[in-house]
Amino acid sequence: MILDSEQLKAVLKSAIVELLHENRQEISDLLAEIIEDIAMERAIEEGETTDLQY
Repeated sequence: MILDSEQLKAVLKSAIVELLHENRQEISDLLAEIIEDIAMERAIEEGETTDLQY
């Protein structure tokens, strides 16, 4: 069976949607961890460029 580009796109989209639905909590946890990592990185960068005032 040979798929044209539109059929392949539809199959991939369906597979991704199914994967997201079946693993909703894991994906949510992963995204939360990514957001936390980005926030920590930004806080560290801001801390490195901020003058300390005593």
